[in-house]
This record gives sequence, structure tokens and C-alpha cells, in this order.
Amino acid sequence: MKIMSIFGTRPEIIRLSRIFSLLDTNFNHIMVNTSQNYTYELNSVFFDELEIRKPDYDLKIRTGKYGPEVSDIITKSEEVLQKEKPDILLILGDTNSGLAAIPAAHHGIKIAHLESGMRSYDFRMPEEKNRIIIDHLSSLLLPYTTYSRENLIRENIHPGKIYVVGNPIIDVINYFTPKIDSSKIMEKMNLEPNSYFLVTAHRSENVDNPETLEKIFTSLQNIGKRFKKRVIYPIHPRTLSKLKKRKVPNNIELIKPLGFFDFSKLEKNAFCLITDSGTVPEEALYFKRPCVTIRESTERPEYIEEGANILAGLDPKNIEEAVKLITLYKVDRAWNKSLGDGKTALRVANILRGKINRLTY
Repeated sequence: MKIMSIFGTRPEIIRLSRIFSLLDTNFNHIMVNTSQNYTYELNSVFFDELEIRKPDYDLKIRTGKYGPEVSDIITKSEEVLQKEKPDILLILGDTNSGLAAIPAAHHGIKIAHLESGMRSYDFRMPEEKNRIIIDHLSSLLLPYTTYSRENLIRENIHPGKIYVVGNPIIDVINYFTPKIDSSKIMEKMNLEPNSYFLVTAHRSENVDNPETLEKIFTSLQNIGKRFKKRVIYPIHPRTLSKLKKRKVPNNIELIKPLGFFDFSKLEKNAFCLITDSGTVPEEALYFKRPCVTIRESTERPEYIEEGANILAGLDPKNIEEAVKLITLYKVDRAWNKSLGDGKTALRVANILRGKINRLTY
């Protein structure tokens, strides 16, 4: 049985890393990297760190403008799909790489969507459109939580196609905990536990708008001064490209994107995480770190319900007050309800083995 996985961003590579190992062992597994995140720090470094073999195909997708990027993904993935003729295509998440589902569905190839069912109900987010398209083209839907499962059922997707599998990030963190703990990033940056904020902000709806980006930097500047802590910001190439004509406040430390072990070590010891990422709140909950999301909407309400995350919006004053509130008390919430039991990779492999010949289009 032949399974093709397609991916291209940092979160996808990390979360699929332990699943890749089981697919290689138990199936004829074809790996396709779109290289949607094309820099070493956001792509290749994770193959080196997370013991992932070299992909069978690197599509080297053109990035920048939406039309050329999406058309390149569809055209090049279709060529590989027609050549390899997999029994099933495995996609994780909601980035443009996942739009390989369109040619797969056109050619009658079954699709399994891991991380399905997440909804922000905010069409300003490009990812919201993508995840709906991928879900409704898929033959097998693998949401992380029952919350996401219910979203799918409300959209008239048959329950028989849906299996809740948990979040694969727990498999990855558990497997690599010794390497995370042995990271020397704290010593290299002269950091003590709880002495700094860790920031990520890269979403197009945030950083492509100069006014929004200004609000984010104003917030970070004020928070650093108010709490008298360092502000560490591993900066995404998208965000960096928007800063060419802007002076960054002196108390915000911009650094290059980090590998998984170093970044996880910083997450684990931060005073508070400030992010527009969808995946950082997952890791914050696991590491029991306070987290403030600087977005107007989220597809992950579970972490807010657990009390481990505040959706603060983009008003600088509200972000500052959200940080004050969430750092007042210790984040000691149970993570297994929202993140699973750390056996997602095995569960996914088992489901694929049992269902691959029984799926309908």
C-alpha cells in the first residue's frame, strides 16, 4: 500500500516527524516537501534534528504572491500524484501545501486530513478557507479533539469518516525530551527561567498590515518595560521583510528562527508566551506556561477553555492587561483533554492500515 505525505512548513514537519517513522516502516511511503517554508531555519533544520529522512520530492514552490504559489502547488503536486499513484494522500493542517488535495480529489486519490475540523469562523484568515476545502475533499478526517469532530459533523461530514487521534506534538516532545532538556540556548543567551517573554508573530493578517505590525511592536515594547523582562523574538522571514523601514524598539531582541530543541527549551522556561501562532498555544499548555494570543480569532478555543490562553486581539492596552492577568496565577491545567495521550502517531498508522482499502471517495 502506498501512502504519500505532503508538507512544507515548520509546524507540519515537526508534527509529522514521528508519524513519518511509522509510515516508512509499515507502508510504501512517498514524502513530498513543497518547501513552502524555504529557509534552512524553517525547513531543513528539522530534518536534521528530528531524524527525518530526505524527502523523495522537493517541489521548490514559488512563494510570495498567492496566485503563483497556489498554482505551483497544484501543478507540481499533480505531476507527482500522477507519477506515483498513491492509494492515499496524507495532509496535516491548513497551509497552502494542503491544497494538493485539489488535484488528488480530481484524480480520485483518497485523502486523509490530520488536524481536520479546526474552525475560527473568520474568513480573513487564509488558513480558514484552506481547512474547509481540504476537509470537504477528504475521505478520512483525523481531528485532534472532539471539539473539532463536532465542527465536522455540523458541516454534514459523516461521523463514520472521522477518528479523533490527539495532537502529534505530544509524541514529538516526549520522544525528544532529553534533547530539549540538554539544549544550551539558555546559557548562550544568558537567560534565567521566567526572566523573559518569548514572542512569535508572522501571520499575514498581522504582519502584512503596517498599522497592525505597529500595534504588535508597541505592545511588546510596553510589556517589556512594564514587567522589566527581556523580550525574545525569533523572527520569521515574512515579518523581517516588513521591517526594512521600521525602527525596532531597543528592548525587543530579534533573533533568527530557532531549531525545535532550542525553541522548546525557551518555551518551557519563559515567563509568558506571546504569539499569533496556532501551534505555540498547544506547546504552552503542555509546558504549563502562560500564553497570550495576539489575534482577533482562533481555531483552537480548547486552550482558552482550559484557562491556559487569552485571546487578546491587537489593541496594545488589551494585550498588556491580558499578560498581567494570565501571569497572576500558575498555569497548572490538565493538557490531555485537549492534546491527547501522546500515542497519536501509532493511532494514525493503525487507522490508515485498517481503513485504506475501505474508504469511499
